[in-house]
Amino acid sequence: MSVLDRDKYKVALVGNPNVGKSVIFGLLTGKYVTVSNYPGTTVEVSRGICSGLGGGIEVVDTPGANSLIPLSEDESVTRDMLLEEYKKHVVQVVDAKNLRRGLFITTQLAEMGLPVVITLNMWDELLDRGMNIDVTVLQEKLRVPIIKTIATHRVGVSALFSSIPNAKVPNLYVDYGKVIEEGISKIEKILQGNTTVNERALAIMLLSGDEVLEEKLRRKFPDPAFVEIHSIRNSIQAHFGSPLSYVINIKRANFVDTLVKKVTLNLKKEKETHPITRGIFFYFLVPVASFFMGYKLMALLMYLISSRFSLNGGLIFMLPLVVGGISSLGFSAYLYLKEYKTKSTIAGALGRITMHPVAAFPLLVIILWIVYKLVGEFGAGTCVDFFEEKVFGRSLVPSGGFDLSISLPFIHKTYIFTHINFQGFNYYFGLLAQKLVDKDNIIFELFLNEQSGLVQVGLTYAIAIVFPIVGFFFLAFGIMEDSGYLPRLAVMVDKIFKRIGLNGKAVLPMVLGLGCDTMATLTTRILNTKKERIIATLLLALAIPCSAQLGVISSVLGRVSGIYFALYVFIICTQLLLVGYLSSKVLPGAPSDFLMEIPPFRMPKVSNILVKTFYRIHWFLKEAVPLFMVGTLALFVATKVGILSFVERMGAPITRNFLGLPAETTHGFILGFLRRDYGAVSIFKTLEEKGGSGGINPKQLLISLVVITLFIPCLANFLVMIKEQGAKTAFLMFAFIMPYSILIGGILRVILQQFP
Repeated sequence: MSVLDRDKYKVALVGNPNVGKSVIFGLLTGKYVTVSNYPGTTVEVSRGICSGLGGGIEVVDTPGANSLIPLSEDESVTRDMLLEEYKKHVVQVVDAKNLRRGLFITTQLAEMGLPVVITLNMWDELLDRGMNIDVTVLQEKLRVPIIKTIATHRVGVSALFSSIPNAKVPNLYVDYGKVIEEGISKIEKILQGNTTVNERALAIMLLSGDEVLEEKLRRKFPDPAFVEIHSIRNSIQAHFGSPLSYVINIKRANFVDTLVKKVTLNLKKEKETHPITRGIFFYFLVPVASFFMGYKLMALLMYLISSRFSLNGGLIFMLPLVVGGISSLGFSAYLYLKEYKTKSTIAGALGRITMHPVAAFPLLVIILWIVYKLVGEFGAGTCVDFFEEKVFGRSLVPSGGFDLSISLPFIHKTYIFTHINFQGFNYYFGLLAQKLVDKDNIIFELFLNEQSGLVQVGLTYAIAIVFPIVGFFFLAFGIMEDSGYLPRLAVMVDKIFKRIGLNGKAVLPMVLGLGCDTMATLTTRILNTKKERIIATLLLALAIPCSAQLGVISSVLGRVSGIYFALYVFIICTQLLLVGYLSSKVLPGAPSDFLMEIPPFRMPKVSNILVKTFYRIHWFLKEAVPLFMVGTLALFVATKVGILSFVERMGAPITRNFLGLPAETTHGFILGFLRRDYGAVSIFKTLEEKGGSGGINPKQLLISLVVITLFIPCLANFLVMIKEQGAKTAFLMFAFIMPYSILIGGILRVILQQFP
């Protein structure tokens, strides 16, 4: 890229996450794009040349931000780029249907004194929702160019292109109240004449406790200046019960709300639910659903109790029915009085139910149960078995083909249409390879070895095993997201998560971790601070079993005793809370504010869910498959040079003497480093063989499954941890998790020995 004239301005694309900035960036710059990390960070920044503006203007695509008073590394990079000392015009990309979020940033751009062009993107989606924005009124109030665009269809892009040279500073001024305004004025006087940007913006950021900005400014100002600034901030804080950053955000949000009300038009009234539909919902669906929740939860409880104590068969049958009936009557009556009589829409009623302090939690249990059935049993069980055993198969053994059939569940009959004589990709690839080299050749083993071949294990694991799991999980995740349930779930768990140094936003990677920890670790990027990302990454590696592993464990423990599965869940949950709490106390850094917009509850759009699922799977495979291949190669090398055998011999005494398990289970723990559910199955088979006619020892099984869940993360997840958090942090986590999991297993062994 050529060096640009310093007298020319640059164009900075700014906006909230997922508003279409990257699409507009591509349309402005074409193919002349470079991607690099911003200095001092791991955040990628795209730069390109827009050749049609003044002979060539540099365009920078800044990371998505919800505020320019940063709560995350991405937001810090965006803020720092806007504070850099060069001329710039800002193209602010706003999601038209989320005008409030966009104008929140516009107020801060105005405070910084930056010339802005606003593009209201996704205009078609705004109209689809029956809404409109009076652009003329908004333009009169802001006095900046405002363009309506649909970037994915190139609508409005030429108008945006021609308006960039006419960017102006938005005509917005937020009054923060007498006490804060006096503090802003005092800090402005301290900073006056020594900065290249608007002192008011810097003063507001410093009052909000922006430590990164303060560190940068210390290079220009003497320490006494910051002693005075801290004194001003403390004196203002004394007037408020909430943190000053929160107060400032609320003042700004109230200002934006007033502006949004003036320019937002509702083209159609909220569609009233038809009386018959409302009647079906409140008089049939609600009683049936609440009965199902009460029955299912009590049946689960009775199952766990009966596995430990002898209970009357009639009681086991009748009590869930009684509890289900009571919950059905009680909840139906509550909804009838609270929602039906007040003419609430079905969507409005569902939105409030999902945040109800009592009803929301049993509803959450049922939703997680449905997700587990879809992902854990069907995705990680049926689909994975089919892809792994039939579609990919083994390199030296034919898979036997598969049947095209249909099963009728109510009459328990299966009709087979035809048999497909396909022996598996790996088998055919193995036959081809054997025409070139012997099966004992190192090259053949590198690719098709049963334990560590790049194709047999790496590629098969990434596509045949992980693909069905993440595919179905992203499908379920998309439904929860598009309906508006996920933001409500984040609000529900915020208080619990604050105890472990996180906030409600962390529920997203945690829920994703139940599908695949590798994928979930990649999404910890959404968390605001480095401390939160480290805690979430640690907890995902330690105490969140992926759906494949959870499916094996629940099946194995369920066959032995329901009470042991309940103990397993209790132990893992307590470890998650304990380690999270201790991490929040040990790791440096302050917690971030939790701000999340709650969208209306609505019927998910199938097209939205399918598109999101497709792109998320594409993103995951693009990120993860190379890591699986690298990890498998490392495993192959470690196997050939004898490292794994050495580790197994070293670990056997600890497994036997400290955990009280057969030494052979050590192999299962090591296998879990490749794939957690394989490790669990290997341990189960070993204990089954050692148990002989006396059967498997349930205490040994519980200890081993707790340890393998808490044990070191799988290889792919570990490589992602290195990618996201750096090698030093990842190895420190590794060094903590391995002995900690063994320690918990030893303590559990001692406790269980006290009971017959």
